[in-house]
Order: sequence, then C-alpha cells, then structure tokens
Amino acid sequence: MSDIEHDDFIADARRYASQASYDVQKLPEDSIERQALHNLVSAIDSLIQAVDPN
Repeated sequence: MSDIEHDDFIADARRYASQASYDVQKLPEDSIERQALHNLVSAIDSLIQAVDPN
C-alpha cells in the first residue's frame, strides 16, 4: 500500500468516525445504545491514532 492510499484510508476513517460521533450525540442521553456506540467510536478513534499518530 502506498503512502497516498494509507493517508486516504486514514482520512476516510477519521471522517466516518466524526460522522458517527455526531450521530451518537443525537441519541437520548440516558440510552444504553448511546453509551455503547460512544464506546465503539472511542475505540475506533484510538485505533486510528495507533496507526497514524499525526
């Protein structure tokens, strides 16, 4: 995989994670689904940072 492809995949991952985070914020604050999805988005953010700390 080239550096350009890597950068494109990372950019896509960041964009999708951001969109997911925004969508999760629309859920009722006290819902179990919101907490579960928030935890998944946090895990994805951590994985993105692990493969591209820039």
